[in-house]
Amino acid sequence: MEFLKPQIFDEYPVLCGMSIKGDMLSFPPSGFSFRQLQHTDDEFRKHIASMNQSIGSGIGKRIASLHQVHGTQIYDADIDSLSDGDGLYTNNPDVVLGIALADCCGIMIYDPIHTVIMALHAGWRGAKNGIATKGIAILESQFHAKPADLLIWLTPCAGNDIYEVGPEFLEYFPGFVIQKGATYILDLKAYIISELLKAGIQLQHIESSTLCTIQDMRFHSYRREGNSGRNVAFMGLLEEK
Repeated sequence: MEFLKPQIFDEYPVLCGMSIKGDMLSFPPSGFSFRQLQHTDDEFRKHIASMNQSIGSGIGKRIASLHQVHGTQIYDADIDSLSDGDGLYTNNPDVVLGIALADCCGIMIYDPIHTVIMALHAGWRGAKNGIATKGIAILESQFHAKPADLLIWLTPCAGNDIYEVGPEFLEYFPGFVIQKGATYILDLKAYIISELLKAGIQLQHIESSTLCTIQDMRFHSYRREGNSGRNVAFMGLLEEK
């Protein structure tokens, strides 16, 4: 599995990235996917084997993921039974957090003081309902994290010049929707950043990818190609450098 890496965690013992499709011949029929969707069982086994070799059991880690529902439920990845939800956290170095994305934004959070990580799936529904601030509040209450210490990567997602929404979004995201004639464009990432800043995150501690999943053919995009595949954004703790 090929993947894109952020720079913000380079100096820290963190494994983090987001998958790209890679070679279609190696990952039929539409490139590497984190969800089976239109793949046959045999095809999907190749995808999972490659992912495990790159970030999972091949390097001694378990990949934890959820059935995502565009909500705000966030779980400790070490509990025995994970239910529907859109966020995971852990301080267990044997676990890699994985979330499926195809135009939604992954919010990947690391607390270097308390050595805990969190991965959030933020589409417009999750963002509107405060998944980012809820995640930070959990880190504060469970690990005594301070927002000013947290480091965050916002993954590639639907871009601010192409993410078309309905007119009702003017009310949902005031100040973050631009009207172009009869078209309404949401800047999802700018809204998420504004919520992070309100929660006490420092701007210099946020790395926001400028890549757009709708326009960049290296990524799966629900808006562009339908339900053909999912990218995976992942995060895990490594041994101290």
